[in-house]
Order: sequence, then C-alpha cells, then structure tokens
Amino acid sequence: MSHEHKLLFHLRMLTDSVRMEAYCRAIEGTVRPGDVVVDLGSGSGILGLLAARAGASRVFCVEKDKYMVQRARRIVHDNGFDGVVEFLNTKIEDLESFPLPVDVIVSETMGPAGIDEGIFQLFSHCVRLLGSRPRCIPDELTVLAAPLQVHELVERRAQACRVVGLNFSSLAGNIGSISQILPVMPSMLIGPVGKLFHGAPGIDTLPEELTVTWDLAELCPIDAVGVWFKTRLSEDVDLANPPEGPDTHWNQLVLPILPGTGPIRGAVQFTLWPRFDSITPRWKWRLSWDGGEYTGDPADLDEPEDLEG
Repeated sequence: MSHEHKLLFHLRMLTDSVRMEAYCRAIEGTVRPGDVVVDLGSGSGILGLLAARAGASRVFCVEKDKYMVQRARRIVHDNGFDGVVEFLNTKIEDLESFPLPVDVIVSETMGPAGIDEGIFQLFSHCVRLLGSRPRCIPDELTVLAAPLQVHELVERRAQACRVVGLNFSSLAGNIGSISQILPVMPSMLIGPVGKLFHGAPGIDTLPEELTVTWDLAELCPIDAVGVWFKTRLSEDVDLANPPEGPDTHWNQLVLPILPGTGPIRGAVQFTLWPRFDSITPRWKWRLSWDGGEYTGDPADLDEPEDLEG
C-alpha cells in the first residue's frame, strides 16, 4: 500500500465517530493510573494516546509498518506524551517478550467480520508471552451472519459475462468466489441473523470451521451471505457494525452465492473457513440446502485453465 493510501486508511478510521467514541469510553473505564498498556497494531497511535491520557505510566505501541511508526511518533510528540508512549517496530507475532509486565492489552485489529485481522491469534500469542491474561480491550467478540439478496452482485456478474458483444463469462464467473466489503442495507436481509462464533480474545481459540443454520420461512433466492461483528470492548461499552446500525468504516463482509440459489426455504446451513496466511484470512464458504450446495473458494482461481498448445 502506498504511503498516501495508508494515510487515507488511517484517517478513515480516525474519523469513524462510532469507533472512536466506543474506544474512548472503553479505555477511560479500563485503564487505571500507573498501568502499563500494550497497543497491538497501533497504526497512528490513537489508542495508545488514549491510554496515556487515561493515566497509563507506560504505553508500548506495537506496529510493523515503519512509515506509520514515524508518523505516529510525531503525533505522540505533538500531544506531549514523549517518555510515556514508546513504539516497538515489529510484527506482533514476532514479539518474544515485553519490556515490562502488562496490565492492559488494547487493539483494534478487526476487519468487517471482526476476526479478519487475526485478533484471536495475536491476543493468544501475547497472553502466552505474559503468562496470564491482563485486562483486554476488546474483552469479547461475536461473529454474526445472515442470508442476503444483493441485486448489485447478480447484475454485475450478468453484465461482465458479455462485454461489448464479447464473451467474458469465464472471468465473470469468478465473482462468485471473491469476498467483498460492501455496505449491507437492512432491506437486503432475507432471513434471521445467526451466530457464527463467540469468544474472548486471549482465552478462546478461533475454530478452523464456523457454522450457522437458518430457517427460512419464506420462499426466496439467496445471492450472498453478509458477515459482521459485535464486540464488548469493556464491561459497559459495546461496538458493532450491523446493517441496521450507524455507518462505520468497516461496512460488512459479503460472500457471494452466484448466480443465486433460486427460490428456497427451510433449513439452510452456512459454513465459513477463515483460512489464515499469517494473520490475513482467505475465506472459503459453503451454503447447503435441501437439494443443493454452493462453495466459494478463491483458491480455485489460483491456477486458471491454460489453453496454450
């Protein structure tokens, strides 16, 4: 990612009022004067700065991106927290120890589905280093999913099959195996919201396979599955990105089911495999219903058919 795109990405997060107000409240209610705090994946340093403002004596911001560390050090200086906030320029998973015993871990290593930046793996690694789980922000996380009708996806696939009179169907069909981040509107939901996973970072392990079953009362086609999260940052502070909630920078994760199931009802099972390369997932998903099954897997796109010769 170029430097300018990194800055735009972090500015989007900083100007997400839902995100920032929730983290402000959670940190103010969790960090105590004199605490040692670790901010995992600190980026601009905003969460570490909030911890310092809340009274932490030392804050260690762990960030792998050297450019962002340089920018964040200036921000820390501009806010008068030199000597309190220190940066560890390394990958979180490469940490072998912490400079001091840690009282609080805070992080926003969460994508649209909550688990898509490896928060459970990263917290578990840090808890192993520390020997016990300190106070954690977030404290719990739930992954939710619902069946959708997303006409935009169906229309895009249909348009891409035939472009200016030429056949591009072999390329257009790949849309059904590519996860997307889109704003999901409440009107797109055609079934109940189900829980794919619930756990506490630093305590629970993320399973290799997540499954939910919905009961569709009405006969309708499914074009996609939407996935989002709800997290308890602290005892009285929740943060979520549901379709019916206020806009956030996350939007929602959308997993296509294309060209659609056709009208179905009754029990529908959805399975999600968050296969991780380091801490980045490459989703695989499957939808199963009476008389049918659909699998989306980007790994199928890695080796296209070679007609040469």
